[in-house]
Amino acid sequence: MIQILVDLPIWTLIRVFGILSYLSLFVGMALGITYSFPQWKGQTKARFLRWHTYANHLGTCLALLHTFLLVIDTFMPFDWKEILVPFAAKHSTGLNGIGSIALYGLLLLIFTTDIRHKLKKKLWFAFHLLSYPIFVLALVHGLYIGTDSSSILIKSMYVITALLLIGLTVLRAVVRPRKQAARAKETYSV
Repeated sequence: MIQILVDLPIWTLIRVFGILSYLSLFVGMALGITYSFPQWKGQTKARFLRWHTYANHLGTCLALLHTFLLVIDTFMPFDWKEILVPFAAKHSTGLNGIGSIALYGLLLLIFTTDIRHKLKKKLWFAFHLLSYPIFVLALVHGLYIGTDSSSILIKSMYVITALLLIGLTVLRAVVRPRKQAARAKETYSV
């Protein structure tokens, strides 16, 4: 069994799982923002929520695989302390620490979402808004420590996904539900 693990292309898997995790989390965030647009109703809204949840769970699982494979990697092995304790890594301490914090943040988001029915809506929403800084941490981690980040394709992926999320967020801030827009109109017309 150990020989099978040793023979796997671990370094390649670590890189692939990191990139796929990032992309899954991007899709999850984009779907979450899109889900919140007021024009979506019924089955369409439910579908967006389901895909948002699946993408974020997949991204978190891939991030866990990305992280835990570092322990058995022979190219640049990490010990458990370096993985579990942010900023304890010997190599690229800051960037690896940012990755650890992003992973803990993802786990916190999933946990608080799973218990959201036990939390006040405003508290859950405050936790959920942490997805933005967590995404930025994952972006910085991947962009600056990823061994594939020197590739123009990978750099472009990071830039395009970040710009798309910024665009969706700005668009969502502009598009308000009709009730809110009517109230705002009444307030300004008085």
